Amino acid sequence: MRHSLGKVCAGVLLLAAAGCTLDSFLNRQVVVWGPKVVVPGTVDEVSAKLRDGLSEAVWPLRTNRKGPDYRIAGIWKSSTAFCLHLKQMNDTDGVKTRVRIHWDRGGNQELWQLILKILNTSGDDNPL
Repeated sequence: MRHSLGKVCAGVLLLAAAGCTLDSFLNRQVVVWGPKVVVPGTVDEVSAKLRDGLSEAVWPLRTNRKGPDYRIAGIWKSSTAFCLHLKQMNDTDGVKTRVRIHWDRGGNQELWQLILKILNTSGDDNPL
């Protein structure tokens, strides 16, 4: 009888532990587009600025090129996963790059402010 009760208790604990991890695994993360900003410079110039500025604050920092777009992805403060999408645009004023962020959990305004600081722009003159 004691042996059976021990197995039942172990089984219940195992199911409870699995339930907690499965719930968090099965819940879909909300990934949304965040604000965007257009800055002067080529994709290569802007991506170099962002890589340098984010390298100490974001880990791991990953980059790749997808066609004409350049992407920088990472995790901010161990909680917000994000991906910056950089697209070069030819304008009458010269070459510009659109930087748009794609992030989870509704975003992080502190992260966006850091990106604007790295790019030396306030983002006020660009639509969010």
